[in-house]
Amino acid sequence: MTFVRSIESALADNLPDGESPISGRAIYQALRQRGLSFAPVHTGGGYFALSLLIPGGEILVTDDDGQIAHPAADHHAWLACFYPAPASPYDADTDDVVNIYVGDGSLSFADDCAALSDALIHWVTARRARTAFTLAF
Repeated sequence: MTFVRSIESALADNLPDGESPISGRAIYQALRQRGLSFAPVHTGGGYFALSLLIPGGEILVTDDDGQIAHPAADHHAWLACFYPAPASPYDADTDDVVNIYVGDGSLSFADDCAALSDALIHWVTARRARTAFTLAF
């Protein structure tokens, strides 16, 4: 019998001995530990991304091939983009998309995860500060 794991399970549940993690697992857990509650979303064609809805839009995180569900050993580089509302990532004008982090493939998996986590924390923190400042006046 073949066990089919859901994307949620592959990201969060304990892995049995011998099962290799998917690439999104490490970044999903790192972001949650830092207070960013990303959730997996199906983006079509068997591809998955991590999504965080924030005031004014949505942040999506994928590997540079648009997938978080392939083996971590096949990871190349992370990509994180902000898609401002009302556009969705599926029909956004590319002029409106903000690149938060674009890995260049030169970092190790662990270093790329750390760099992405840092970039997201800094970007979200700065955005919250700008939004709070704007709302205060």
